[in-house]
Amino acid sequence: MWELRWILLGLGVLLIGGLYLWSRNPVKVSLRLKPRKLVRTEPSISDVDELAENAGQSSTNVADEPSYAGDQTKADKIITLRFMGRADAELDSKAVVLALRGAGLVHGKYGIFHSMPDDNSGLPRFSVASLTEPGSFDLTNLEGNAIAGMSFFMVLPGPDDSVLCFDEMVQTARALSKELDGELFDERGSSWSIQRERYIREEIIAYRHQRSRI
Repeated sequence: MWELRWILLGLGVLLIGGLYLWSRNPVKVSLRLKPRKLVRTEPSISDVDELAENAGQSSTNVADEPSYAGDQTKADKIITLRFMGRADAELDSKAVVLALRGAGLVHGKYGIFHSMPDDNSGLPRFSVASLTEPGSFDLTNLEGNAIAGMSFFMVLPGPDDSVLCFDEMVQTARALSKELDGELFDERGSSWSIQRERYIREEIIAYRHQRSRI
């Protein structure tokens, strides 16, 4: 009987001690919801190769989709310009789509936006994909949604005047950065600079000269 009393007394002491220690260092519970995880993706050469192969095999011709007639050339190089909200803020999907359309881009194949030639045929001058998987823009589900950013990219070989296409891509991205309060980065994640722009432009010129010798 006395042994049972001592056991109960010991358990009581442990319980009181535990409550005392807990009161000195309580467990903090956060009620703040975790932000939605956005997965960023950049187009790869294999992605563009698949785009080129599939485009020529499809017989479906949707009115608001640009044509990829003759788009059978394998991609050698992809020039990428990343567009992000300031301080890594998300971009409102509806505002992004309106801005892209206002800049003259059209929503087309693969659910992304393209800058097309005036006759809306041939290869895009450049394209814009979302940095949130799967990379496409769902025009039926824009309200209240956001994306991590955008990837402006152009494929080489592409249209004949690839330097002019690059200049147009950069100018469009700069204009949208003001409209959407965004920032520009290169493919390595470094802030876009005049020096980097000149370097890439020279790369494109060198590439074009090399292709002309083939």
